[in-house]
Amino acid sequence: MKIIAPKNIYSSILLNSLSKDVGIELVFLESALITKELETNTSAVGMIPTLDLIKHQHLHVSGKTGVSFDGLLSNSYIYFLESEHKPENLYLRGDISLNEIILSKILFSERFSSQVQVSLETSQSPASQKNYIVVGDENFTLWNVNNGLSFSDEIAEMLDLPYVSFVFASLDKSALTAFNDLSAGVDGIIEDRLENILDDLSYSSETKSLIKDNLESVYFEMTENENTAVNELIKLVYYHGIIDDMFDVKFV
Repeated sequence: MKIIAPKNIYSSILLNSLSKDVGIELVFLESALITKELETNTSAVGMIPTLDLIKHQHLHVSGKTGVSFDGLLSNSYIYFLESEHKPENLYLRGDISLNEIILSKILFSERFSSQVQVSLETSQSPASQKNYIVVGDENFTLWNVNNGLSFSDEIAEMLDLPYVSFVFASLDKSALTAFNDLSAGVDGIIEDRLENILDDLSYSSETKSLIKDNLESVYFEMTENENTAVNELIKLVYYHGIIDDMFDVKFV
């Protein structure tokens, strides 16, 4: 089974919990490239940003496994300048996906009553006088997440549901069914094996402690609650005029 995923701490935890006896081929790509790759690797399963579904409605989506948040832990954090309360400019950097590009403007409009200008930051080092949303593992290398605001927590509060950041999808329904079987009960497996899983990952001791202390705010299993959250996220995008029509997610 080929699984295509972004390289971040949450995908690493999830994928390291799966059985090594199944013959999994792992391919890591930037988040924004994975859905396009699924169009070529039609039997592969991809861990894709949830809002990629608005442009790829034909994909089958796992109704059993994903990556969702509703607290301190997040794949994205907001870092404000101390002097800024309603920032006019916001810069995205890291493993940016459609999720952050779309939801940042909605979030700042609804939660902060601010109409921000969103730009992509491409420089290697962040500037000291900018407001940022940082995506992916850069949060745990160049930044102190204790000084940031959990993007996921803000979206979850806006929805009053967990923020489903990533779903697993495929053009091949049978491949996705096999993946659902492979990842069954993943939350319990991760909880039981977290120490060993983290020992195999090359993150700082501070990052590992942060994950261990706040694991209850991450969900790797999709339940009816998370499936509803995916649909509500798409409704939010629709009500803000970003898509013209609602559609049914093809859960498997």
